[in-house]
Amino acid sequence: MKEICICAAVKFEKEDGQTLIIRGHRHADCFLNKYNRPDQRQWKEIEQGFITSENRFVSRIDGRILQDLAGIKSVSKEGYRHYTLFSEDLY
Repeated sequence: MKEICICAAVKFEKEDGQTLIIRGHRHADCFLNKYNRPDQRQWKEIEQGFITSENRFVSRIDGRILQDLAGIKSVSKEGYRHYTLFSEDLY
C-alpha cells in the first residue's frame, strides 16, 4: 500500500527547541486545539503539513507528491491548487 496523507497537522516549536505536532481534521482545528491549551499558547508555528499513513509529518508540498504518487485525486471541486496540498483536498 502506498503512503498517503490522512489528516492535517501543524508543527510548533518552543524557545528551548522542543517541537510539538498537533493533528486535526483541518489545519484550523490544529490551531484551535493549541490555543485551547494554556500550556501550549507560547509555542510558535513552524510549518503546516500532514500526517501520513506511515505516521510521518510531511510538508504541504511533499503531501501533494504523496497523493499524486498514490493516484489520489482531490475531493475539492476546484481540484488541486498549484503544487501544495490542502486539507480540503482530503475530505
